[in-house]
Amino acid sequence: MHHPDAPLIADELFVAVLSSGAPVIEMTLSTAGPRIRITAQGPDPLSLISSHGPGWAILSGLCQTTGLTTDECGLWGQLESNR
Repeated sequence: MHHPDAPLIADELFVAVLSSGAPVIEMTLSTAGPRIRITAQGPDPLSLISSHGPGWAILSGLCQTTGLTTDECGLWGQLESNR
């Protein structure tokens, strides 16, 4: 699976979680049919600036859907792949 914006989305997710002060960041790539979901998660809940700061506008523009993980320790972005 390939999508030209996937590296940029992964970078934005990583930087958002890193800016929260996370010492470790877990990156996950999940696929289902043509959908790709990239998740970045740290050990602690994200601050508002980390979860909805300047990078949020970039993620919202590039992804079909975005959100916080259920424990609020991570962010995810979902997009459609180019098959």
